[in-house]
Amino acid sequence: MSKFHMSWKNVLLHIVLCLALCIVFLTGVLYWLTDDPQAFIGFLCNYRTVKADYYEPVSDRVLFEGAVNGMVKSLGDPYSTYLTGEKLNSFIQGINGEYHGIGIIIGFTIDKEPVILYVIPNSPAASAGLKSGDVLKSVDGKSIDGWEPNAISQSIQGESGTSVKIGYTRGSESYSSDIIRSDINIPSVSSSMASPDTGYIHIFIFAKNTPSEFKQALADLKSKGMQKLIIDLRMNPGGSIESVVDIADQILSKGLVLSYIPKNGAPKQYDIEGISNPMPMAILVDRNSASASEILAGAVQARHEGLIIGETTFGKGTIQDVIFENDQDAALKISIGEYKTADGKKINKVGITPDIKISQDGKAFDAGHDSVLQFAVKKLQDT
Repeated sequence: MSKFHMSWKNVLLHIVLCLALCIVFLTGVLYWLTDDPQAFIGFLCNYRTVKADYYEPVSDRVLFEGAVNGMVKSLGDPYSTYLTGEKLNSFIQGINGEYHGIGIIIGFTIDKEPVILYVIPNSPAASAGLKSGDVLKSVDGKSIDGWEPNAISQSIQGESGTSVKIGYTRGSESYSSDIIRSDINIPSVSSSMASPDTGYIHIFIFAKNTPSEFKQALADLKSKGMQKLIIDLRMNPGGSIESVVDIADQILSKGLVLSYIPKNGAPKQYDIEGISNPMPMAILVDRNSASASEILAGAVQARHEGLIIGETTFGKGTIQDVIFENDQDAALKISIGEYKTADGKKINKVGITPDIKISQDGKAFDAGHDSVLQFAVKKLQDT
């Protein structure tokens, strides 16, 4: 009988010890997960309350996605976001240079009116007669006055085969066109000769296909006698670091392009082999030149291998990483570091200050009326 009681005591002792070890383990896990276990436990309690007491059934997936959205928004960082559904599709299409729409690239005039910068050849917009310089006024009968660029683009995009009505002005005349959307491969580069010896390359965005398009444009302009180069980065919102570094490799000498220090990990540097004899060059920027555009302008300026002409740039100097979930139907885009130019200058919330400050007093991206482009051509002729 005594041995029987002792065995139960041993069992109880082992149970208590196991419970104590579990508590220690769980406490350790909590402190590993969070620096505020009480807040974390409070979150779990709130989750259980919503799950148990909300008057309609709600799935865990909906609650978890809502929690991630709220968590990312609490950072107060406009460049960190949780991507799902159409937002994720648009993001991937932008990286790949593909989308469903009518084939136009949109910018803004100095009066902040949405204007067509470029009409893709053989696109639905080209077939409908839209032209570069047309000012957009409405989409499907709705005024787009005051809309942000992304909102305008998303309202124009849609499934292939569907129709969208575009209202626009050309000079003093107003027009509207019903246009059938289609699958569009967006060119990220356009080029022309700005003078007999000066080539002009306008980069709309730094996408996956941009380096190869840029290389082809360079070769084409060189065959036409280019000895000097103007690269237009106005209205360019940025894009891929790998893309801009590849382009820098085609036009600049060997050396550092940019660097950044992530919160976790060793400092990261992007170096290029470059070319031996960079040609005389001007980079055009404005207040909407951001991110990768600022990286390229900063690299040119740091090396003194070209003139930066225009307005102080946007000042977006953080780098984002994109982490896809296992099922690939959601992704977390989060800022992981702040980069610096080759000469160690900070860009975030500061921007690139041009070597020559000049504002547009004519129609941008129109060779006959673009005052900044004309100034750059003359400046390079004087070098």
